[in-house]
Amino acid sequence: MRRSDQVVLWALPALATFLCVSPADAQTPLSHAAPVAVAIDFDEALGLVDLHPRAQGAAGAVDEKKALDAQISRFVHNPQLTVQPGYRLAPRDSRQPEFVVELLQPWNLGGYADARRETVHLEEAVAEAGARATRLSLRLAVAESWIVTWAAERALEDAERQGTIAAELARLVARAADLGAATKADAADADAYAAEVALARLDAEGELFVRGVALARALGGSDPRPRRTKGTLPTPPVPARDHLDQMLAVVARAPEIVRLEMSARAERARAVEERAARGTSAAVGGLLQRDAPGGLVLSASLRLSPAIFDAGERERASSAASARRMEGDAATARVDASASLVESFHEVEHAQESLQHARERFLPAARSAADLRRRLYEAGRGTLPEVLFAERQALSASARARQAEAGLAWARVKLWLLVAPLAILTDERKQ
Repeated sequence: MRRSDQVVLWALPALATFLCVSPADAQTPLSHAAPVAVAIDFDEALGLVDLHPRAQGAAGAVDEKKALDAQISRFVHNPQLTVQPGYRLAPRDSRQPEFVVELLQPWNLGGYADARRETVHLEEAVAEAGARATRLSLRLAVAESWIVTWAAERALEDAERQGTIAAELARLVARAADLGAATKADAADADAYAAEVALARLDAEGELFVRGVALARALGGSDPRPRRTKGTLPTPPVPARDHLDQMLAVVARAPEIVRLEMSARAERARAVEERAARGTSAAVGGLLQRDAPGGLVLSASLRLSPAIFDAGERERASSAASARRMEGDAATARVDASASLVESFHEVEHAQESLQHARERFLPAARSAADLRRRLYEAGRGTLPEVLFAERQALSASARARQAEAGLAWARVKLWLLVAPLAILTDERKQ
């Protein structure tokens, strides 16, 4: 065997060892990120959603609205007090102060009080559905960000191990070239490979930092430093495709769809409220009048304002238009939700197939090819570039397996978050 072969092959067993590490085996901590990053597992991350400023703001809005709505009086008009002071000028012998005091209580006869209570009830339902929609969107964002950060961490681990081996290989080949046991072309190939891996490591570090900051932002905490993950990927239970028809009925009651439907109903109710507010009204009260000389007159007062000309058409038109637009948005959202559910079921199945293919075919084949290329090189029937190309393919297979693993986790989590809460709400309504 040539001396160059012996020198270069010192590093190949280490390469083979690295290539035989499965994606699930590498969970080494990232020492360079430990001083500045706080690790959090998946369940802890989802648990922090309720502390997110947007979630607290949405929940607080519901509480404040309900608290103030509870104070709404059944009287839709305040009493009216009229005082008319005056002075009698004639006849001259009766000159003295006079006054008129009138107290009236208006009443709406068009059903304004009931219409207002209905509108208030629907507005509260809109706020509650909005709070649920906000919480669901935040949970989806946190879950996706956590899984993406996990994948970025694993990619950096791969790049770090790859960089260590590539640097050692470049050092050994350069040493062999100095001794005349390897060609300068081999040394250049090894050095280029090490530089390529070092650049990939820098890219992985930058990507992880960005993903860590995105996770911190998704959590909504006051600490802007990047977050890291700990623990394993989530594997929540998801319904089988056999339950697709049932889930399609359930997803039609998604929080955002309910919010749009309730918003449309609230706008319709506002139009009814506006018409009732402009309906026929009556004012009942009494009048006390000091009539000179020295007389007092007490009389009843009744006023009627029939709804003849103004029925609130201007305001009702805007409410009716908004309601119609929201009804269209709700119908579109139902279509989108159904399509998203079907897509989510497919994503789970497709991700499972992709992971199975990566683990059972691509990764073993790439590792076998790298091993065969190494053996051919040992036998003097191969070249270093061929070995490096096979290593790149094996490393690419490892990265694809990582991506498939993270993709399956996200597909399952998304389907779980979309369906599980809705199923619970449906069960509660049935009870």
